Amino acid sequence: MFWQILKQSIRLSFRKGGGALGACAFYVIVVTLFTFALGAAEAARFALPIMCVSLLLATITTLPLMFERDHEDGTLEQLILQPLLLEFLVLSKIIGQWCSQIAPILLVSPLLALMSEMDFETAQKTFFTLLLASPTIMAIGAISASLTLGSKRGGLLQALVVMPFYVPVLIFSSGNGGAMFLAGMMCASLPLACYACAALVRVSVD
Repeated sequence: MFWQILKQSIRLSFRKGGGALGACAFYVIVVTLFTFALGAAEAARFALPIMCVSLLLATITTLPLMFERDHEDGTLEQLILQPLLLEFLVLSKIIGQWCSQIAPILLVSPLLALMSEMDFETAQKTFFTLLLASPTIMAIGAISASLTLGSKRGGLLQALVVMPFYVPVLIFSSGNGGAMFLAGMMCASLPLACYACAALVRVSVD
């Protein structure tokens, strides 16, 4: 059941609405706009914060799609009735969303680094930072998506709710020596997101 939900999340992200590819295209456009506005030299200097903010904005655009489709077609009710813990099923949804939305962004990041004339060491650090920060961004987004489940204005409401919680991630992503903090936030946010999302899904279904 865990792997079935994981594969279903990936298929839905690419099949319906173009959420995954749309997030990747949005990320590329935002980074490109920063590069044109600042110039290649300045963009390479501030590449890490630019890519972190672009990743965050691209992720926010896909938050409503995490649980809303399952809520509309009744899949959430079926998941609650499964013998497997709902927390594990929520973890599979988060991993599926990461694979379909964050992984393509990470794949195009080296190409954007070349476009910004970034040296290899800076590009490697940027990729590693995005890799550490992205699970926390997705976990916080999952909590926000489950909190506003069923809301008619979920997109705007989710952005307003979740933005303040992304500030620590951006601070440690943009500064030096934040890798350990990002790793710790990742290890803490994923289990917390699983329990919080499972509780909020049960409440929304009841």
